[in-house]
This record gives sequence, C-alpha cells and structure tokens, in this order.
Amino acid sequence: MHAGIDYTALTHPVAPPARTDPTAHAVSRLASENGWQYFTHAVDQQLPGVVFREVDGKARFSQRAVNIVRIPGDPMVEVGDSFYTEVAVGNQFTQQWGYAAVDLGVAVPSVTIEAVRNRARSALPATPAGAAVDDSRPGVRVEAAPGSEQVVDALLTPEIIDALADEAHPLDVELRGQWLFLYAPRSLSNDDATSWRAVLATVDLFVARVRELRLPQAAAELPPAAGSPAAAPPAFAVHTAPLKSRGSRVNGARVGLYLGVVLAAMVIAGGAALFFGR
Repeated sequence: MHAGIDYTALTHPVAPPARTDPTAHAVSRLASENGWQYFTHAVDQQLPGVVFREVDGKARFSQRAVNIVRIPGDPMVEVGDSFYTEVAVGNQFTQQWGYAAVDLGVAVPSVTIEAVRNRARSALPATPAGAAVDDSRPGVRVEAAPGSEQVVDALLTPEIIDALADEAHPLDVELRGQWLFLYAPRSLSNDDATSWRAVLATVDLFVARVRELRLPQAAAELPPAAGSPAAAPPAFAVHTAPLKSRGSRVNGARVGLYLGVVLAAMVIAGGAALFFGR
C-alpha cells in the first residue's frame, strides 16, 4: 500500500533556510514530494490513544505534537511526534512518543503490544484493564482484553511480530475501538528513511491482516443491509476493556535516575561540608 514513496528529501537532504529546524524541513519536503499533508504542530489532539489521553478520556497534561504528516489512502495514516508532561517527585518530565495513527473502520479488540526493547526504555502509560499478560512471543509483551485470545492469536502473524521486535526500529501497538496506533519512545516523524519504511511497512502488515480476518464494522458505521454478503457473522468475537493506568511505572528508570543524581549530589555536598568545615 505504501510502495513507491519518494524518500529523496531524506536520503539527499537540502540544507534548510537559516533558523529552520533541519528535521522539520526534511519532513515537510518528504510530505510535499509525495503529495501528503504536513502540519508543523498541534495541541490537545483528539486521537483516543493512550499517549494522547488519560484513562478517563481527558487529554494528557500539556499534550502536543510536532511534524505531523497525513498520508492519504484507504485508510489514511497520520505520523507525528507527540509529547506530554508528567509530574513526579515534585518535578516535571516531558514524555515523547512517536506515533502512527490509523482509523481501520472495523471493530478491533483492546490490545497493547510492547516491544521488549521499547519497554526497557519506557513502558506504555496504560493497558487494558483485567488483561492477561502473554510473553510467549519473542521480543514482545502482549496484554489483551479477556476473551480476545482467538482474534489476537490470528492477528499476530510471525511477520507482524518480527516487524514489532525489529532490533533497529522496535514498535509498540495499541488496538482499541476502530484504531490502530504504532508507538515508540523516540521520534518517528524524522529524517531517517529506514525508520519511515519500517513504520509504513508495519502499518501495511496490520491493515492487510485486519482485512483478512473479517472483523465487524465499527459501531460508528451503518450495519450492512440484511441478506447482503457483508451481513455474514464475523469470524471472530471482538472484546473491549477500559484502560488501566500504570501510574508511576511510566519511565520509572528516568525518575530513579533523577533521584539517584539528587541523592549523589546531596552526599557529595554533605561530604564537602564536613571536609571543608573542619
């Protein structure tokens, strides 16, 4: 679906004008040369994913995004870099998540899939409530709404697992409602053509597999006319679940590092005071 993309803007970049961000310049040229839409930034995005909204549906604190690209097609794909602010131990921390958002138009189970390499850096901020953890697939951790095991097993082909667990470009996934989100705790709207290829190829794998599974239309869609071929019962039942926040588990390593630095500084300062105070 995303073959034939011109990556010249990234593989042979043109020097940006003075005081212009090089990455933004490269991404905007990539969009222009491929007939895509480019937006410099957005605030309080309405996307329903876990990196945009709290479990109660409210926008995350100071949520914003930059270098947003919308790729037309069926379905349309949006790629960007999202940020929000967390407060921990009295300090503010900025969380960055590169994302690709796809409105599939069909109902999908509530699932989060985390690449082990991404999780070691930063865990997703929420998962489906009551989900069972499945670590049986190499390189990924799956948490799915109870009752979704059959459709999840069918959805996660070896090709999809390999794409998510890729050593150079690992990706996390959220499926919820009618949305597919790919996430990474790093920039995805960047000047790296290899990263773009990996993201869009993974989107294509998911979209193709979802269409193969004959999942039911999303609730917002009108039901098919009785007796039409599309009115046949779906091959799989789809289960949803509310989200459960992970709270302090998010970027715990970062908070721990901060506390460690503060403690070390206090120890050094105390030792210096004792030494020079003699």
